[in-house]
Amino acid sequence: MKPKIFLIEMYPTVSFKNEKILGNLLDVLESYEAFKPTHWGNSETMKVEYNREELIEKVMDEGKVSEIHLYRNKSASYHLDFDVNSGPRSFFNMIFSKSIPKKLWIDFFTLSDQLAEITQPSYGLAHMFWPSSTSWGTERERLRSWMDICAQAVPVRFLPNGPLGLGTRTYIGSPVLNLMDAQVLYETPAQVSKLEWGGVKIDLLENPLESNPDTLLDPWLVAMKHLEKMDFFAIPHFDEEQTYISFTPSKAWIRYLNEGK
Repeated sequence: MKPKIFLIEMYPTVSFKNEKILGNLLDVLESYEAFKPTHWGNSETMKVEYNREELIEKVMDEGKVSEIHLYRNKSASYHLDFDVNSGPRSFFNMIFSKSIPKKLWIDFFTLSDQLAEITQPSYGLAHMFWPSSTSWGTERERLRSWMDICAQAVPVRFLPNGPLGLGTRTYIGSPVLNLMDAQVLYETPAQVSKLEWGGVKIDLLENPLESNPDTLLDPWLVAMKHLEKMDFFAIPHFDEEQTYISFTPSKAWIRYLNEGK
């Protein structure tokens, strides 16, 4: 069984209105033959052949450009969209909607590290999703659904509820990092490392290339159980019909939201 979706999601703390930062992003994507964009647009309804100079000119010279979409329609196809300006709701979302060859898995995680270095996210995830049941026939299926939902930190869930949980690889930076107990974080039973840009990276597996639904779920449960000490992650609520998971914010996130008002 192969993963069906590869996902990188981040909440940047930088602005892509900065030509150097935007250029660094394009440099990274263009440095991989397998990840070079083929098309781009400044809205979901616009899609033209990729032209680096035209893209940069549009962002720098036209103040009305608020979002950028990048596409690849060849092998390892993806859709990347991100907000140009920095703000609490800024979102960076890169989805490979089809499985990518296993030889590129290492490049996927290297790419996510490079994107994190550029975006310096307050929170970010890189995760692989395997086919799963739409309802929970077993306890393990319920837990897998929970893990996969936690790795989809879309704004509609993240902004009101805060971080839902860990992904295969998780990035945490300011200001979210400031809400966490540093000792508990660094004692997480996973691969925890400090990053040069000031963030922290958590890998559930020493070698993410060994990921599969079984090897990933058990260390995820162990790490999440440990991090419960902080009362930090959003609180899950499981639907009685075994098809839906909702969340409510932790006390730490409620305090964070109140301080921002």
